[in-house]
Amino acid sequence: MRSVLSLASILILSATCMASEFDELVQYIPRGANGVMAIDVAKTLDSPLAKKNGWDKKFSDGRADRPLHLPPEADKVLAVAQFDIVRDLRRNWDVALFGLTESIPLKFVARAEGGYMDSVEGVDAAWIPSDAYVLTAGENALLMQAPANRQAVGRWLSSHKSGKTSEMSEYLGLAVATVKRTPHIVMALDTTNALQSHRIEQRFKDSKFLKKHSLELEQVTELVTGLRGILLEISFTDKASATARIDFSQSVPFNGTVAKDFVLGALDARQMSLPGVESWNCTIADKSIVLYGDLTMDSLRRLLSLMEPPSTKFSSLKDANVEEATGDDMAKNSLAYFQSTQALMKDLRQKAGSHNSDAYWIDRYTTKIDHLPILHVDDDLLEYGQNLSETLRVMSGSRKAARLEGGSAARNELSSGGSGYGYGNYSYSSPSSRAMSARNAIANSEASGSSTKIQGWNLIDNATAEVRREMTKRYDVEF
Repeated sequence: MRSVLSLASILILSATCMASEFDELVQYIPRGANGVMAIDVAKTLDSPLAKKNGWDKKFSDGRADRPLHLPPEADKVLAVAQFDIVRDLRRNWDVALFGLTESIPLKFVARAEGGYMDSVEGVDAAWIPSDAYVLTAGENALLMQAPANRQAVGRWLSSHKSGKTSEMSEYLGLAVATVKRTPHIVMALDTTNALQSHRIEQRFKDSKFLKKHSLELEQVTELVTGLRGILLEISFTDKASATARIDFSQSVPFNGTVAKDFVLGALDARQMSLPGVESWNCTIADKSIVLYGDLTMDSLRRLLSLMEPPSTKFSSLKDANVEEATGDDMAKNSLAYFQSTQALMKDLRQKAGSHNSDAYWIDRYTTKIDHLPILHVDDDLLEYGQNLSETLRVMSGSRKAARLEGGSAARNELSSGGSGYGYGNYSYSSPSSRAMSARNAIANSEASGSSTKIQGWNLIDNATAEVRREMTKRYDVEF
């Protein structure tokens, strides 16, 4: 295993080679990003795994369980975000840049997405319902900023016009550079100076981990406070494999067995369990913990959801008729949409060994559902998807709050009044307000998060069975 110093030298050399490929995209990145995902799309879609599973196909033609919907006209994707590292890794904002092999007019983006054209600082921008703005970046690139904060877009445009160049931290820059080597996808989180010692000390004060491995609180607190970042490299052959490197500012004071227990415990505490990671190998490389092994498709989907762009629909729909749809179009697109929701639900029901914390991924998957392609998808099925997202948010909130009566109250809110497909007699006319009431019921009661989760899955199962029957009858296709 090379030392971290040697590895850094290799990455710096790689960065020099990589500049010509990603330099045009990097210059558009807003300042303040601490997370990045770089995808070599062409290389990814050319892999045996992608070909076998139809990742290069249109949404309605390919496998519904693909881990990420990649625009077929994009040869590279660079996504950055600003995460609130100490508060559940919430994304304050994110920007995705698509390097395209052919230009896509913004008017088409707005029309295909169901949005509209806007003008910010005299520059054309497309607002899309995924809560994002899309702008051109150079000749053959698109920039997508979320949430759709018009003022933030204006300030970014003013800064870029004035010649102020974007900045990426050294850690993230080195991460992007690694795509020049074997990985197809690289993800990184820069945590330099993010963690506070008193918070870390409080978290580990009565930790079973310290007692189990006879470690000193001060020693572990100092190590974790000096966390520099996390780098994840994902490669595809006929399967997916990954290497994760967790970098600290000082040498790791324990062996690989203890380090693996440390990492699994951290994922569990963050409600971020990853199926299959418990079987990975773990070694120590001076100031880094390195884990590597095969990556299951459900874990791959979970990881990519961390940095998933607000939408990739516009590109895959370039040949579609956005004004009219045949019955075959509706059947095919609706079936693909439904199958995608079911693949995501299957993931969330997986257990990762003894580490079964999943609230964070439930949150992320609600966003994945919201971002599924919706052109020429049955309206009732879209309402099912919207209700599915709202119910998952209720379940996630209950898991975090862990209060007792919230489950029953939430279920009552979700199943009262209205008509249509879905969650008892859930009213599709105002899903957001009902979900808000359900969340309030959870927050204002003393309930069991597990109970609410079980009730939530029961509601989802009933709604899924009902909408499947109706869609199969309506389109004469087995859903």
